[in-house]
Amino acid sequence: MNTETKNGRPVKVHLAMRDGPVPRSIRQVLPIVGDEASHTYVEVQAEADLVIFDEVREIERGYDKEKSYAFLQMPGVKVPRLPDNCEVINPLQILPGLIGSISKARLRLPPPAMSAVEEEEETTVSLLPDALRILVIEDTPRHQASAKQGLAGHRLMVATGYEEAMEVLGNEKFDVVLTDLQLPMSSRTLGTEAFKLGQLVPYGLMLMIEAAHQGARHVAVVTDMNHHADWLSAAFDHFRYSVKIEGAVVQMMHAPMKRDASGESVKDWVAALDRLLKE
Repeated sequence: MNTETKNGRPVKVHLAMRDGPVPRSIRQVLPIVGDEASHTYVEVQAEADLVIFDEVREIERGYDKEKSYAFLQMPGVKVPRLPDNCEVINPLQILPGLIGSISKARLRLPPPAMSAVEEEEETTVSLLPDALRILVIEDTPRHQASAKQGLAGHRLMVATGYEEAMEVLGNEKFDVVLTDLQLPMSSRTLGTEAFKLGQLVPYGLMLMIEAAHQGARHVAVVTDMNHHADWLSAAFDHFRYSVKIEGAVVQMMHAPMKRDASGESVKDWVAALDRLLKE
């Protein structure tokens, strides 16, 4: 296997499996059969470029459509419904399948950074005098980053999915809750045949009600879906006003957008917050 990666580093692989003979064998044998310099293992799914799993529910919480995935099909196990960016590794050709998945994941790696000096350093941001407790519920990494940057002066928490958001809302109190409209489907209470990893569901509407019920003073569903292509986003055009739900001011809005440092279009959470607080 060619050791030259697209950005000069090995592919970061996470084995999202319960400890046992299979993951242990992969760790021991793959570097020998393949090329040890082509990949490295990470223990945290969020840090991985490639996630290898044998049970869909093992990766649900940290699913990120920007990553590469490989489903390791065990003998006698039916292949479940999988996202588009997922390879299926044949149980009779595990090692060739693993090597192929690593090679394909390499092609998806981001371009190299200009230099280590140019990397953004984590800095401590002082809280604003009128800092609010804000929960942002968002599954897209670039929009999460935009929230963390723009709302850094507030007491900010970010949840990445429906189940996580429900847990947080049940345990924490917030002044403001800003939620995406479409979030990945949750497997909780769903049967295997009904659940599809990564399929988007309009959970934002339920979270809007839950946030108000849990005492948030201001709540907004902030969608970046194209209202010319998505029926629910199009319906938002008819609700350009606030309503009261259990005392909370609630809005459904099309997200104000801006460009980040790399030129990508991201949600402008500051503008969304300003619009909500004016009501």
